[in-house]
Amino acid sequence: MFPERARWLLAILIAGSMIVGLADRGEAIPLNDEGTINVSVRAYANVRIGTNSKQSTRDGCEGAECMQRLNTDPTLGPVSSFGGTFVDSGAGHILQNRYFLDVEWDHDILPMFDDILPKWVSSLEYTLGYRGEYEGIYDFGPSEFSRADETYLELQTFLRQGPTFTPAQLDQLGDMTYFVRHRLRQVGSFRNRLFQAFLDIELGDLFIRAGRQNLVWGETDVFRLLDNINPVDNSFGGFFIDLDERRVPLNMLRASYYIGSVGGFLDQAFIEGYATYDNTVAFIPGAPAGSPWSTPLGPFTGRTLQQMIAPRAGDVRGGGRAVFNVSDFTFTLASYFTTLDIQAVRFRAANDSDIGYQPNGVSIITAEQTAPRVWINGAAMTTALPDLQAVLRSELAWFRDEALFRGPVQQAFPGTASTTDPNYLSNFLGPVLSGNFDTLNFVLGWDMNQYITALNPTQSFFFSTQFFYRHIFDFIECTSPDSSGNGTPCMAVPVPQPNNSTRVVPIPEDQFLHTLLINTTYNTSIPFTDTTVQTTPGFGMFYDWQGMLVFQPSVRFVRDPWRFIVDYTNINSGQFKSIFGLVRDRDNVRFQLEYVL
Repeated sequence: MFPERARWLLAILIAGSMIVGLADRGEAIPLNDEGTINVSVRAYANVRIGTNSKQSTRDGCEGAECMQRLNTDPTLGPVSSFGGTFVDSGAGHILQNRYFLDVEWDHDILPMFDDILPKWVSSLEYTLGYRGEYEGIYDFGPSEFSRADETYLELQTFLRQGPTFTPAQLDQLGDMTYFVRHRLRQVGSFRNRLFQAFLDIELGDLFIRAGRQNLVWGETDVFRLLDNINPVDNSFGGFFIDLDERRVPLNMLRASYYIGSVGGFLDQAFIEGYATYDNTVAFIPGAPAGSPWSTPLGPFTGRTLQQMIAPRAGDVRGGGRAVFNVSDFTFTLASYFTTLDIQAVRFRAANDSDIGYQPNGVSIITAEQTAPRVWINGAAMTTALPDLQAVLRSELAWFRDEALFRGPVQQAFPGTASTTDPNYLSNFLGPVLSGNFDTLNFVLGWDMNQYITALNPTQSFFFSTQFFYRHIFDFIECTSPDSSGNGTPCMAVPVPQPNNSTRVVPIPEDQFLHTLLINTTYNTSIPFTDTTVQTTPGFGMFYDWQGMLVFQPSVRFVRDPWRFIVDYTNINSGQFKSIFGLVRDRDNVRFQLEYVL
């Protein structure tokens, strides 16, 4: 039966499309004669299909055969091949069937109070934004997502790999399966919320915005340096969803003051500051186990519990920046406190009051996840080069007290050392923490338009490339165990890498990353009609010097207010490394139909 939530959201999408259909151009609709009320709408539905098999937690057996072997052989030991992706999903299976609706209402209310307010109030308006999201694969997707046919099998296989496995633990699988599915459907299937709601007022050179809003600083695309004010929501597709769509608004007071010229050499200067009163962070709720976009940590077996702790609403985040021009250059100096998208983790022994706790020795560890405040200081520069039809931009940012994972000795990770050791908690849990490390982050970007008439005689090609660099101070490098079995705690990600007994992926001290984007536009006539569509082929690429390449060819067809997008994302990673190597089994092709007003 089609779920009630899905029917309701699809009805909203249809209604939104009807509203949008009132216009013949891709622009907001004025709802009154004065043009003071405007509505803009973006609605889309997509299908994303996986193009390769996932790195399963199982050892190759399939379906009933695998289940029978597991049930009849209680002595079965660890599987021969280990992968962290849960749920196992084969090539050609649907990974996403997403429905999205974003409606924004803008109302200029200054004329309503024109006779009351002082003349130096030059603008007064408010904005309301609604967002509805629905993921359909949990209702009518492949069996591993819609019916969870494989969940019990994978949980059982994963449990048997643990050093403390006993057959009695299998009695808890029913409760664990229910817990996983309930959590997934609760936070990963449907969202319906007032997304943005803020009031704008201009008092001469002073601009104030108060309410739930997004604030973007910096000059980067895809990855963020100075643009770390708002958290991002990765629960509906991770980095495969555009960054602007993933930003989550915060309750914020923002103000900027235009100064103008200063000292005869600074021009168009202004200062801006903000403060938030909000406990929203990126990892709550995040992408739970069972989602195609969850981190590669394997299935939720109840051995390691997750306790996600949000900051207090009174833990104010905020800061300020100064922006000014010097000759043909625009400079930004910024300093602010924020929380980053990667949480801090500290392990402790599990207890029966923890959510999801399982007795009989199943629940061993609880991972407390918090969002510490990080102090970011940095600068940005951008300048136009008219002769080259190009823009040069750069950013430099110092992250103070960034939470990075400092792991234990490699042989002490669960699954590699006996947790029955009486010193296990002190040997393993003690060293595992998110230490406070400083990082230096730099980016240099180049954007330009270039005519290549042999390929496109009417439109230029747009090229955009960025070079990112990151350095971790006080870096701790992994060392091999000595004759006594002792090694050095190391900077690593605790991800179960296939066929790797250490179960860790080291973090590089210095990381280098390139991005490249190329696109152009053609006006294409549809045969036997008078209809013309804009066709925009594009190519995106990321290259990590650790040996990973992501490339994404795409084509977009636009006939306002419609858009149809097809793209293919391939993660070519010969190494299981961060960042992209961790999700190297998520290659996919996307088909998306949009209606934009």
